[in-house]
Amino acid sequence: MTDPAQALIDECRRQEENCSYTATSFIIWLRGLRWMRTFCLAAPVVFGALATWKVLEQSSVWAAVFTLLATVIPPTYKASRLDDTIKDYELMSGEFTNIRDGFRQAALVHSQKPYPEFEAITNQLIGRLEKARARSLAPPQWCFKLAQRQIQAGHYVHDYDQRRQGDGA
Repeated sequence: MTDPAQALIDECRRQEENCSYTATSFIIWLRGLRWMRTFCLAAPVVFGALATWKVLEQSSVWAAVFTLLATVIPPTYKASRLDDTIKDYELMSGEFTNIRDGFRQAALVHSQKPYPEFEAITNQLIGRLEKARARSLAPPQWCFKLAQRQIQAGHYVHDYDQRRQGDGA
């Protein structure tokens, strides 16, 4: 039979890992969304300038293409509600990061407290996690794969923890 405290520590570690992958994949996708927003805001200006460029006077096809792009991108951007999506990912990447840290602290620090107190703290974190998951944001699969590679490669390991491992602690 497994010790209940150890089982709860193990579950905290699993949820810490899950939150780490989720937060990192959200941040990766957020970078892409911000790039899309920048493109959608700058491209109409550039395409509008190209459409009226004197060099293109001989090519009405290119002028028409650039005019079309300059006029189609702004309403498409507005209809996509990209700003709202960016806000959602900003909020939830922060929330999953905070929950991840909470599970890590629960496993390392709060697990030293009496079991009922440790369990209560963990249950609060699980409640926050369930609420965060209710948003069901879904970045593309490649974001998760990239997050997984980055985390497993040690990109998000704390310098403090690396120094402690080097000291043999």
